[in-house]
Amino acid sequence: MKRKMITLLATMALPLMLSMTACDSGIKVGVLSPVEHPALNKAKDGFIQALKDSGVKVSIQYKNAAGKEANLNSSAKSLVNSCKLTLGLGTGASQMLKGASENAGKSNPVMFTAVTDPVDAGLVASNENTSGYVCGTSDLNPVVEQIDMIKEFKPDASKIGILYTQTETNSKFQADIAKAEIEKEGMEVVVKTCKDSSDVKATASALADSGANAIYIPTDNNVADNMNAVMSAVSGKGILVVCGEENMVKSGGHVTLSLDYYDLGVRTGKMAAEILKGEKAPTDFPVFHVPANECFYRYSAKNLQEAGLAMTDAILNAHTWTNMD
Repeated sequence: MKRKMITLLATMALPLMLSMTACDSGIKVGVLSPVEHPALNKAKDGFIQALKDSGVKVSIQYKNAAGKEANLNSSAKSLVNSCKLTLGLGTGASQMLKGASENAGKSNPVMFTAVTDPVDAGLVASNENTSGYVCGTSDLNPVVEQIDMIKEFKPDASKIGILYTQTETNSKFQADIAKAEIEKEGMEVVVKTCKDSSDVKATASALADSGANAIYIPTDNNVADNMNAVMSAVSGKGILVVCGEENMVKSGGHVTLSLDYYDLGVRTGKMAAEILKGEKAPTDFPVFHVPANECFYRYSAKNLQEAGLAMTDAILNAHTWTNMD
């Protein structure tokens, strides 16, 4: 009996990992995530907190697709059909919600956050004029300012590597901006892409062997999950690794100028509150991009030391830094 009860409880717990509905009654708001991810989780938490703080009584329906496309599709349909407003965390989830709304003939507000290029993703007509019922916030990091960090650490740098995953279109978008800025600064660019997790280390090692003085890695889910492989490839070689966001620094990178995903979620939640109160429509909101002066300098002293680099007093004093160790 005890064993059967344990089995039953375990079976009941599984769907709870994929879907969570708040018990409080109120306006149903759906949140869709493709997978458990530190940055996306922060954005979700900020969004929900902002709604609570707004005074709007909401019932949050959260669904996590656990990395499975089929789950993402079915969850999007469910949320669109049952919620007054929905939020997609990241590009894929947001596209799925918009597609589900179109297929169902619905026009309830669909919001997005942590989407690098919402225009290219087909979510909005333009950043300035979103049109329709879709609006939200972008997590495009200050790529130009991130590239500027290389010269601070390595004034004599002449060759910069760029690493990202072939299938990550958002990563390529950032990489193209970085490439243009590096060339503008008169430095040589070496771009190498990996296919999946299996060749992240080999790709990073190829960049290190190319004579690159630094490696730039945009926000990239695959590489972010394998930053330990990047760290191993540059260990002791004096190669600076500049990352797209702070969680990549925690797990193996060196420095970044990163937006705060919780704050991004808060911003999105405040927009949602205004829509739910009837104060504004989705078309009233241009896509929000976090300005560089609202981003934060992060570094890992431990990872810098592992690579044979150091944070000098001059660099420390130039900005307000937070050590992620």
